[in-house]
This record gives sequence, C-alpha cells and structure tokens, in this order.
Amino acid sequence: MNAWLYLHFPHLLLDYQLALQPPEAAVKPHALVHTVAARRTLVQANQAALQQGVEVGMADVLASTLVPELSLNEHDRLRESAMLTQLAQVLYQDIAHIVLHPPQGMLCEIRSLLRLHQGFHGVLARIQARLEQWPLRYCISSGYSPLAAKLLAQSQYALLTSEVGVAKAAVAQLPIEQSGLPGQQIARLRDVGLLTLGSVMQRPRAELGVRFGRAITLYLAELAGELAPPQDFYHPPARFDERVELAAEVATWPQLLFPLKRLLQQVESFLQSHQWSTRALLIRAHHRHGPPTQVAIQFAHAVWQQADLLSLSQLHLERQQLHAPVLELSVRVQRPESRQAKRSQMFAEVNEHADSLNELVSRLQARLGESKVQSTQLQDDWRPERHGAIQAWQQTEVANANAVQRPCWLLPQVEPIHRHQWQLQWGPERIVSGWWDAAPIQRDYYVALDAQQRQGWIYHSDKGWFLHGWFS
Repeated sequence: MNAWLYLHFPHLLLDYQLALQPPEAAVKPHALVHTVAARRTLVQANQAALQQGVEVGMADVLASTLVPELSLNEHDRLRESAMLTQLAQVLYQDIAHIVLHPPQGMLCEIRSLLRLHQGFHGVLARIQARLEQWPLRYCISSGYSPLAAKLLAQSQYALLTSEVGVAKAAVAQLPIEQSGLPGQQIARLRDVGLLTLGSVMQRPRAELGVRFGRAITLYLAELAGELAPPQDFYHPPARFDERVELAAEVATWPQLLFPLKRLLQQVESFLQSHQWSTRALLIRAHHRHGPPTQVAIQFAHAVWQQADLLSLSQLHLERQQLHAPVLELSVRVQRPESRQAKRSQMFAEVNEHADSLNELVSRLQARLGESKVQSTQLQDDWRPERHGAIQAWQQTEVANANAVQRPCWLLPQVEPIHRHQWQLQWGPERIVSGWWDAAPIQRDYYVALDAQQRQGWIYHSDKGWFLHGWFS
C-alpha cells in the first residue's frame, strides 16, 4: 500500500504572513520576490495577484506594471523553514513520524496510524482537518515510497489513494524535468529520448548505470522503495518561544489580536503534543528601536486551549499601553506543568465548583491585576485572631469542614456574655497558645445557641465568658 504522504506548500511564507493579518488583507494582491544577481523575480503570489495576471517567475518590474497596487516583499528562506517547523508542531498532534523537507515540504509516514484512524482515508481526513485551521495552499499526495510521494506533490499531482499500482502509473507519467534529478543529468536523459520517468524506469538499471553512472541506479532504487534512506524524524521542542514578523507596523494591542490568535494556536499545539498545561505566558511586542514591551500573564488555573489563553490574554492586554509601533510579536510559554486527571468524586459538583472558582479568579486577576484578588489564608498560629490573614489569592486544598468547628464570622472585638443565656452544643475545645510572645491565651471554646437560636462561638477564660463569632 501507499504508506507515505507528502505535503507541499508552494506559497508557505506568503500564506503564513497573510494568515497573521485580518481576512480583508488577503483581498489585496501580494507577492514575494527573490533576488539573484540584481534580478528580482516573483517566487510566491496570493490568489488575488494570480487572478490579475501575475505569475510566479515573472520579473518584479513587469508584475508591478501589470498590477500597480501589488505589494512586494523579499522572500526569506530561513523564515519559511521556521514556518514549516511550526506547522509540523501542529500536525504532530496526530502524526508521530514527520520528516521536514525545508523550506516547503513535509513527509508523513502513515502505515502505523491505519488502525488508529480506521484506514487510509481516516488518516487523510485527520490531516486535512488539522490543516483547515490555517489558510494555506498545499498539495498532498500519497506514494509507495517517500520519493514517489514527494515527486507527485511537488508536481501538483494530488494523488490520494492507497493503491500502489495507481501511484506507480502516476509517477511514470511525470516529465523528466520533475524528477528531482540534477539539471545536467536531466539534460543527458532528454538527449537520448528519455522524456518521462516511466521511460527511464522501463530501461534495465544495469544499462542505465553503465551509461549515466551509479547515481541513477540508486535514484531508481529509492523511487521504487527498494532503498530506504535514513529519515530524520521531527521531534517537538522542549520549550515554546516563537516570534512572528508583521507585514506593517501596528500601534495598538487590538490590532495585534489576529497574529496573537495564530501564536496561541501554536501554543495549544505545543502543549497538546507534550500533554502539558501552563500557568504563565510572556507576550512581547518588539519595536523598531528600544527594548520590547513585555506583558507577563499569570493564570490562576492551568490552561492549554487557545480559547482560554486568548480570552485571558485579552483581559490582561486591555490594561496595557504600547509606547511605540510594533514590528514583531512573540510569545513564550512559562511554568508548564503536566496535565493530571481530575480526581473522581461521587458527586461531580465538587470538582466543577473548584474549576469554576479557578476560572473566575483567572478572569478577575486579568481584569483587575493579580495583587487585587485576595483570599483568606490559614496561618500557623492557633489563636483565632491570628489564624487567618488576607493575602494574594493562591489555590489551596479545601480543608475538611468536619475537622474543626470554626465560624465564618469573627467579631472585631469579643463581647462579654452571660453563660445562662446560652445553650451549649459542642465543646469544650481548649486553645493554649501564644506563650512565646506578649499575647498568650488560654481559653475553652464552645458552640452554643442564644435565646434567638443563633449559633455562636463562645469561650471561657479567667476573665469570664465571651462571644467571639457567629456560625449563622
């Protein structure tokens, strides 16, 4: 069967740049040029430019004359290779064996995934669904060998079948110019009338080897799948710190929302590939001059999905100001942690309540600031007046409510009471503490009801009886 898929992205860098901008930017004609010996030619163009007559390989002067509003930028092979790596990180959520062919190609081994995704078409549907997240133009083709799949995809031959015979027939029809052989070798084969790959494959390999050298026999063995060259499979990085260049300077955070969405989509793919969540992000806006504007974002609960990351990041950024226009945007994942399964409870409301509280705290911190969200934290001091303190919120395990009897409301000052007006329910609980400083106590605490049936917390000491707090 055809165990390999090859994805070719002929306009990867341009498509990716346009994906970072609002959809209306794609309506305008854009192209990338490559400069060789003072000659600038178009190597990539968007659909709007192609529809107006612009062609890949056209000189930039001719293209600008044909379409005066055409936007031209320089092609950067290194940046395009970096984009391919980021795309591999997205597909790695479904495909374990990926080989990068920079700057525009990607090879996927799918034999090991057939049972998982119910066959060839299940694997294909999974890949196509993942690629739908990005507005990229690509050609995907299957092949019985890595080289066969690559040649078909680079020739824009979208062959999607598990039948080996069909793939071999398609490869045989390819012109010799699309064989991937060196130009000198192609010229020699064409001179003797071998104009297609099929005509080359029909000739005895020994005869070809004598006439054209050993390289042609190795090529044919690799094309047939008989020679398996070593593959350098992709592995996701251990950290995420990605940076994207904007097509134009941006002056406000709302204008950066679209590229931020794309970056956070990559963050989700990174975290998913490692089965991680994160509690912090660092967003940096890079300017033409001076240091970048940095926004550190903390989450009260572990998150990994793009929707959660984006909504909380937006609330943080609403409180920030940019001191200069932005040329590049970057995101770094901080404080990653492994995901843990939620502890099962007989009643799911317990976990759901904790999750809802954490989400609420995250939103409040994003809107108001981390120092503005506080909670009562227990201290290592058994004196009731000093047992709790107001501090910045942090997630803690909820103590067992039945372990000790403590009221929700302590009075600012204890009030003297008459013992005969109270009906004791529980106690005594003796608290002897503070002997190491100037405020020692020795008290016997009770839970008791007053004449109005209100439940209070009272104690007895050498100074008499006092009310310290209310349960209800």
